[in-house]
Amino acid sequence: MIHLLDNVPDFCNWTEARRYLLEGQERLRREFQPEEIASLGWSDITAKHEAPFGYYSCAIWRKFVLATFLADLVSYEMPVDQVNFARMLFVMHAFPTGFRTWWVKLPTGKWWPVGYSGWYPMLENHFELFEKYPQKLLDRMVVPKSFDPPKRPYLYLFNYSVQPSLKKSCLSRALMKQYVEEVHLVRPQGLACITVSEEGASVAKRFGMSCSGYLELEGVKEGVYTGRI
Repeated sequence: MIHLLDNVPDFCNWTEARRYLLEGQERLRREFQPEEIASLGWSDITAKHEAPFGYYSCAIWRKFVLATFLADLVSYEMPVDQVNFARMLFVMHAFPTGFRTWWVKLPTGKWWPVGYSGWYPMLENHFELFEKYPQKLLDRMVVPKSFDPPKRPYLYLFNYSVQPSLKKSCLSRALMKQYVEEVHLVRPQGLACITVSEEGASVAKRFGMSCSGYLELEGVKEGVYTGRI
């Protein structure tokens, strides 16, 4: 499925990358009828990284990040809900394994990213901040930590979203099914997330989390959810 990245530019050429992001947003915010759906997770990709630049030296990783960033932009209409590109670069470099991007093939024959899921291990003291002192959170930034099986981690559920017209579609159901399987596979001892919508809160509750408080960003209240397993 790496062919899904064939039409994604390398973000090192930001002029081409920006053109791709703008075209994708224009096409994917209209009504469309997908011909096929597919997904691509970093775990499906075999790619080496080299010191001292890590995955930044890997063209496939750079394309994967840009495609995931576009999926985020078309999933959320309000800029405050969209991920900052620098933040996405940071977390996807630290722990790309937890990210999976979902795609549709349009009648033009071109594949476009329309949703994604992401999770990664978080520090125990940061989990406790979410759980007991959510009012102290200043933003959504959660630093990934290393994953050391078989120790059971605390997981931050970074994202689960699709383009709005695809909610309750076969693609969104497939995304959630895969996401639940991937999260449960690592046997977490706790889950945490921040939600920006009622749908997000509903999914958090399905994972067994409850609201511990709220984070306020640019005048918008977002739910802080945690749950121990």
